[in-house]
Amino acid sequence: MALLDTQHLLTTDGLPIHALQMCENAAAAAGDWLLHEHGVRTVIVPGSHGSGKSTLLKLLDGILRHHGASVSWFNGWRHKEDLDPFASILFALWDELDHEGNFRCPPNETVDAIVASALRQKGYPSTTAIRQRDFADASAGEKALLLATDTVAQIVMNSAHTTELAYSSQLLSGAGQVAESKYQRQRLLDRARSYQFPKRFREQLEDIVQAVARRRTEAKRPTFLMIDDIDRCRTELGLGIVEIIGRFFRVPGLITIVGLDETIARSWVDQVYKSNVEPKTYMDKLFDRRILGVEDRARTVWAELLAHEWRATSWVGLNGKAHANLADKAIISATRLLRIHGGSDIRLVRRVLADVRETIRETEEYVTTVTLTPDIVRLAVLCGYLVHEAMPGVIERIADLRLLDARVDMVEQLMAIGPAWLEGTTPDEDLVWLRDFLHLRPDQERYLATILDIRHFLPTPVLTKVGANLVLLGMGLR
Repeated sequence: MALLDTQHLLTTDGLPIHALQMCENAAAAAGDWLLHEHGVRTVIVPGSHGSGKSTLLKLLDGILRHHGASVSWFNGWRHKEDLDPFASILFALWDELDHEGNFRCPPNETVDAIVASALRQKGYPSTTAIRQRDFADASAGEKALLLATDTVAQIVMNSAHTTELAYSSQLLSGAGQVAESKYQRQRLLDRARSYQFPKRFREQLEDIVQAVARRRTEAKRPTFLMIDDIDRCRTELGLGIVEIIGRFFRVPGLITIVGLDETIARSWVDQVYKSNVEPKTYMDKLFDRRILGVEDRARTVWAELLAHEWRATSWVGLNGKAHANLADKAIISATRLLRIHGGSDIRLVRRVLADVRETIRETEEYVTTVTLTPDIVRLAVLCGYLVHEAMPGVIERIADLRLLDARVDMVEQLMAIGPAWLEGTTPDEDLVWLRDFLHLRPDQERYLATILDIRHFLPTPVLTKVGANLVLLGMGLR
């Protein structure tokens, strides 16, 4: 996979330098706005999976910290199995976790270190975990946050005796028994309500935020909490975290930034509230502002990356001269197919192209004998690879055909589905047989028709057969 002399156009992680500059400029503009905008407490960075939300947040991290602000991270996916992820949000804020989950605050100041030391003196278990197992209860997250802020606030304000700190932590570890008894559950619920949760939580959170800010050289800067990857969590937990952030994390000096696929979040709202709440309006109420542009940048980066990987990178075995007109049409087709397969996921595009390049390298002996232009060879192998990735059942059925000629004939028929297929019309006998043999649903048939519609690049029967062999290479069946 050696690169040509265009290697200097890529960063060390393989992205185009122009793309990095775009992202850095966007992060600089967003950082300047966040540092000087007053009254904003919750911010959402919307974008689909792989479009660059985390990249923007990481770039923002460096900019904000450079200006003296405190930045903490909470990764919902990493904490989804915690005994109580809601409490973990508070602990992450206090411990100033970075995006890899490492502590930024001094080791002796972490929640676990202080609580464990205090509890060992009194003989209590050294744990800060809040044991909540049922996230379906709307108040479960509030209970967890209240108990966590009680613990952290006592640490911050240093106004409680060790016995009180131990008792608060004992509540944390004992809360797991709540689900076992209706009496205990109701008792803790009544107690949580008596705490006047919103008022008490915000008072204590404000103290925590001020204490975190005092650690920095520039204490007047806001404290930032980055929340990422919660759209990978299950519905109840994901929506619970979004609601907790939107409803209660609104205190002076704290700005919470959430990277989130808003389409997924809206589907959570639909599921939980049974379509009785308009999802977009609900999300607008939870967040003060949006940082837009992630999807637009992803499309630009995506196209530039594809052009570089497709044309500038060395492809072993493809030494023929490209036909300019065919090359342009082929890369347009490849772009369309990869968009269908990968959406805005830039990492997925890179992986697919690397796998296709490796497939061609491993079959160099065969590929060098093919008379098609390099771009058409790449496109045909890509088509087969996408079918292999998305429809393993079809691959298994074709693999049942032991003879190579039979497989080639099958692929030639599959390449003819597109021109012959019209939704709602009566298919011809060949298409009915093919559908029955491969056990295709209408949506699968349409996907195959779209992916393998490359007959216009293969105008003669001989070239069609060559193209079918290349598609089989991509499927891993030749």
